[in-house]
Amino acid sequence: MGQPLRSITIVGGGTAGWLAASFLNRFCKSKDPKHPLEITLIESPSIPIVGVGEASLPGMVVLLNQLGVSEAEFFKLTDATFKVAAHFINWNHDDKGKPVEFLNILNAPGAIDGRALADYFITFDPARAASDAGLAYVRAFSPVAEIVRGNLAPRRPGEPEFSGEVGYTYHFDATKLAGFLKDIATGRGVKHVLDDVDKVNLDERGFVKSLSLRERGEHDVDLVIDCTGFRGSILQQALGEPFEPYGDYLLNDRAAVVQIPHKDPRIIAPTTRATGFSAGWNFNIPLTTRVGTGYIFSSKFLSDDAAMEELLAFYGDQAKGCEPRIIPIRTGRVRRAWVKNCVALGLSGGFIEPLEATAIFMTDLGVRWLQHYLPTQDFEPELADAYNRQVARVYDEVRDFIQAHYHLNNRQDSEYWKAARDGMTLSDRLKENLKVWRHTTPEGLDLGSTYLFSSPVYTLLLIAKGFYKDLRLAKAPFLSRTAYERFRTGERKARPGQIAGLISHAEFLKTGGKAPAGPLAAPAVAPAFTPGGMKIKLPLQAAPRSARRKPKHR
Repeated sequence: MGQPLRSITIVGGGTAGWLAASFLNRFCKSKDPKHPLEITLIESPSIPIVGVGEASLPGMVVLLNQLGVSEAEFFKLTDATFKVAAHFINWNHDDKGKPVEFLNILNAPGAIDGRALADYFITFDPARAASDAGLAYVRAFSPVAEIVRGNLAPRRPGEPEFSGEVGYTYHFDATKLAGFLKDIATGRGVKHVLDDVDKVNLDERGFVKSLSLRERGEHDVDLVIDCTGFRGSILQQALGEPFEPYGDYLLNDRAAVVQIPHKDPRIIAPTTRATGFSAGWNFNIPLTTRVGTGYIFSSKFLSDDAAMEELLAFYGDQAKGCEPRIIPIRTGRVRRAWVKNCVALGLSGGFIEPLEATAIFMTDLGVRWLQHYLPTQDFEPELADAYNRQVARVYDEVRDFIQAHYHLNNRQDSEYWKAARDGMTLSDRLKENLKVWRHTTPEGLDLGSTYLFSSPVYTLLLIAKGFYKDLRLAKAPFLSRTAYERFRTGERKARPGQIAGLISHAEFLKTGGKAPAGPLAAPAVAPAFTPGGMKIKLPLQAAPRSARRKPKHR
């Protein structure tokens, strides 16, 4: 057994670097005074933070809870808002060519007599064939649709932090989030070095021996974590690890991004919104102080100038005077995220377009797995191999689920959407599963991994896309209509109580969620959904049925 690591060096700040620093400092502090572990983060004073990932998955709730920080402080210091769902608009069309919309929520459905609720919905509910089947299915088991429709907060005033009527996560200013995590890490002992790395020095084995810093000279390395963004300065450049692109699976390779003011700051949606455009999609992420938005598109079908024009035209006066910036997107991952004594986290290890808000959570997963497989100074190769297998699986999992959104679109009004549906390579697993699911609903056994997207997530997507509109499940004869009607009756009776006491999302954020002196305000009257709703897209996973329970990491 080798000697314990003496140091972990993180190169690069931003969300990835400071998330890794705060987590490793929390969970890898040595309890043996003879073998202290020093964590150092080296951050360039001249390279700006990319600032990607202003929306998250429920794992962020778990992370903050485990770090022991105040949720109220997090909201205050990062301009955060709640996110209870992802709202998709114009990814599919109904029979008249009008945009279809649906919510991808964070609560899993229940079961009836040990069978998935979806089986009963598809068999007995006439709404399965409607253009809003996805919304109808969500309403069958969750109050999220009503919460979104009324722009409500998921928690009542005065209720404890990290709790709520439904599962939730957050939107936030990515740059401020990095600063928030930085203060946590440095306040708990992480050493922060502002300097540029001019050279990566390797030993005779090809391991990173040291880093040549511009001002401070040589910095010796045990384990080094590459958080240098798309540059991949250590793993890709110094160690030569190849990058495996996903261009055969996903079209989008550009982003036009901009920050705009709220149209009405009294109305803040508790969702992110993903709206289909002519050659990609628009994300809309509401914060307390502004809205982050952009156009994720394919340069094969649209120029940068045309993309910016389409984006600004969509928002009209709300974006008047704003100037989008173009960010190239390289979709894919490095072949191995852990090579010798270097581990890549964040954009250094790979990136898949932000449709599912996966970037930060994949960093979270990566650092958790590193903590689990943490080596000694012998850098046991079996640990690196195990780590790399998990990373490869989760990237492929995300790639397949995101591609399913495109492959299952039915739009005929755009060459881009036709190509996204019919012109891309499907993984063997996704291809075979789509054949299987024409006879039954998705099951965990069908999926290679479910770190992020479990079978209920796929089921909701398929229902929303009209996949089961004209199909009959093989198991249909074994299901009871009476049991389904009994379930729906129970849900309808429970719904008023689930909504009672919830107040406006904007008002909750304004007051910090404090209990009012008088009686709780009545919930807002919920207007009907209209195309142009709200959101970018997120999965129905990782959050408990009621977030009043401690959130669970999945």
